[in-house]
Amino acid sequence: MKRIHYACLAFISTIAFSGILYAVTIVRVLDVPTYPAQQIIDWTEQTLETTITAGYHDDVSEAANVRKRFKHAAWEPMAAFLQNKLAMNKDKQAIMFHPQPLGPPVILSEEECGEASCWRVRQSYLIPEIRNQVDFSALVATADPSHGSPFVIQSLSIGVNEY
Repeated sequence: MKRIHYACLAFISTIAFSGILYAVTIVRVLDVPTYPAQQIIDWTEQTLETTITAGYHDDVSEAANVRKRFKHAAWEPMAAFLQNKLAMNKDKQAIMFHPQPLGPPVILSEEECGEASCWRVRQSYLIPEIRNQVDFSALVATADPSHGSPFVIQSLSIGVNEY
């Protein structure tokens, strides 16, 4: 009889513990901050414009501040784009790009990124100094609170067309 009692107690404890874990999981999911679409759009536009404008980094701290808004996988295509375009203008000592948005950024979709919230954001610019239209598709994710920014660009695709 005692064995049945202990077995029932163990079973009930397991169910109760599972319920607590489930409740903690629900609280964890509900505790994720939500961001208005406009905040995501504004941050993405500001980040891309700052990065393009600061393409010629005279100041090392400026380069570091721009770089920390990108994960490595996203920074590689941006760095390659900037190096390529700056190399084409090597006869000029310093060139500063003045990107002109071709409209506001657009959130194309919300995506799953593990524990982070992610959004696919598209933004296009004209860069008159190099006569290019540049189309960005950025996967923007919520950043760790210690990051100092609410978001980080996880991946980036860049399309370039001359005009």
